[in-house]
Amino acid sequence: MLKERCFTRASRSDRAVWMKVTARVRRLVDDVHDGDLLAASVHAGVPYKSLREIHAGRAKEPNGGTLARLARTYHLPIDWFFEGTAADDGTVPLVGWTGYIEDPRTSAARRITIPMAAWPLIRVLVQLELRLRDQPADPARPIIGEATDPREIRSRLTSFIFQPLLAARPISAMELGSRALVESQWVEMLRDLGRFWERALGSLLAGLPDLTASEPIDNPT
Repeated sequence: MLKERCFTRASRSDRAVWMKVTARVRRLVDDVHDGDLLAASVHAGVPYKSLREIHAGRAKEPNGGTLARLARTYHLPIDWFFEGTAADDGTVPLVGWTGYIEDPRTSAARRITIPMAAWPLIRVLVQLELRLRDQPADPARPIIGEATDPREIRSRLTSFIFQPLLAARPISAMELGSRALVESQWVEMLRDLGRFWERALGSLLAGLPDLTASEPIDNPT
């Protein structure tokens, strides 16, 4: 469906339309991958050359398949690429990976969101959750034990992944769930946390595909 809609749009060869597409693709690459075209290409599974041409504004009619793939990977409505301008706030309308972490002050689990800009951490979370869910529920199962409820699984997984950050800084669950999480210093910290866990959990994640580039992120409600 996405691809069909892309090609329908692609029949509109007006230059202004493609300028909007270029502006949106640039915003996406800048916000999620800090301007790294190669990282975006690998993450989304799209040809680097095609993405580079769109990003540079040289594509007269950006490839519909490329836009469809980007939309699917980043959970974007396809119209987002055609209706934005370089002058708007450029917000990428996506949620990211949703988890839960206990606030020690209230003993209540607070919902937090890992923005897609922190994509190394999201990749770890998606892959680790898949690996753990594949194992039978048992007290000996790493991290999530006997948990079967999706929300409880997310809560245990989130608390485990954030242990190094929470131990190093006096950050409350309230602050983790606040808007400050999407600020640049937080995003960079979350990226570093993701890279740390990629190395620390290498053997556990070995052999798993990078599902963040091909499958939707299943967020529990």
